[in-house]
Amino acid sequence: MTQAGTGLGLMAPASRDQAAGWDTWRRARHGFAPAPVRTFGEWRAMSARERSAYDLHRMATHANLPLLDTPMSQRVDRLLSARIRTNAFKAKPSTRAGVMISGGGYQGKTETACEIVAAFEDSWRALHHQVHPDVAPGTRDLWVPVAYVQTPVTAKPKSTCKAILNFYGAPTKNMDLPDLIRQVATSLTDHGTKVLVLDFTDRP
Repeated sequence: MTQAGTGLGLMAPASRDQAAGWDTWRRARHGFAPAPVRTFGEWRAMSARERSAYDLHRMATHANLPLLDTPMSQRVDRLLSARIRTNAFKAKPSTRAGVMISGGGYQGKTETACEIVAAFEDSWRALHHQVHPDVAPGTRDLWVPVAYVQTPVTAKPKSTCKAILNFYGAPTKNMDLPDLIRQVATSLTDHGTKVLVLDFTDRP
């Protein structure tokens, strides 16, 4: 699936807050090929049609710049990756410690976190040879090692539970809070989810 009219191999934006969209984004997140570097002379030597196509590719490249490592992002990566691995291998039913990433807008918090957890999912799936390790006999539960959820602006327990269940495509109609909480716990377990990301970026 390419973005209509560009011919650049750009994926249509995936809805990462749903399981299928997250999986699509995770698989394709490093697939974009940037425009090759051309000197001004090389650009001038192109035909008008070639220049137009190349300029479009350059614009797409500028709009899809890769994440750059910074001292701060590297610290976040080390902390978050270590916490995820520790939690993923815990066998006891004790509470798993989380990580909160805070900061101003447009600093790359969401993309940094998504890249870290997507890399974990890549390695977790490879570790288990792409097969759900805890699948119940006789069932075909969708394996979702990572769940990425954008919380509502006025996030409350019920709306947060519904946002999590929406990621899995699970029903939420006519459920009270205790039922929603139980369904969230069941969905996380049945789908083999090891990482739950709650993105509060839209909150005031």
